[in-house]
Amino acid sequence: MTKHILIFGAGPGISQGIAHRFGKEGFGVTLVSRQVEKLAPQIDQLKKEGISVHTMIADVADPNGVRRVVEAVQKQRGLPDVVVFNASMVEVRDVLALNWPAVRTMNEVNIGGAFHVAQTVLPEYLKQNKGCLIYTGGGQALNPHPEWVSLSIGKAGMRNLAQALAKRVEGTSVHVATVTVCGYVQPSDPKYNPQAIAEIYWALYREKPEDYRTEVVY
Repeated sequence: MTKHILIFGAGPGISQGIAHRFGKEGFGVTLVSRQVEKLAPQIDQLKKEGISVHTMIADVADPNGVRRVVEAVQKQRGLPDVVVFNASMVEVRDVLALNWPAVRTMNEVNIGGAFHVAQTVLPEYLKQNKGCLIYTGGGQALNPHPEWVSLSIGKAGMRNLAQALAKRVEGTSVHVATVTVCGYVQPSDPKYNPQAIAEIYWALYREKPEDYRTEVVY
């Protein structure tokens, strides 16, 4: 059966680089977004490159939605070999002007979504003693900015969760890792372009259990 990668929080940046990198290695790709119609340019490009790509609609803040996606993919294409959590939500505003309901809503995606994906995927990975779950982190988790604090809190919480999950699966062939991207992602940047960042995900997937890294700070 063809290997498969499932990407939550698909868009034109890092996730597109990941889809391309794994797709050119023969992986089937499933992109998950709340608004898949916005993915049309990315889907067309992947298909032009001969990559098998599917889309599904889900809100990662909804655990039932996450579960439906994973179950559907597993039924149609088998348990995903790799799952990437790339979803995030942010409001750029001074920390003293933020209100807690808004921060809580964003954390339903940034932390809650990361939690729901782990709760859905990891039990089956552990049962089969295989699988790779990678989270897209950010430098805001390490060096918060007062106007980006809604994202800082979310990425810090997600990073903490991912590290706990990595400890939970220690001693198995299940790999949980975080790629903490400490720069502004844009195609023209020699370092922080989607293709360069995607190489980190590919390297993590290729690691053997004795060499597993739980975080790459880039």
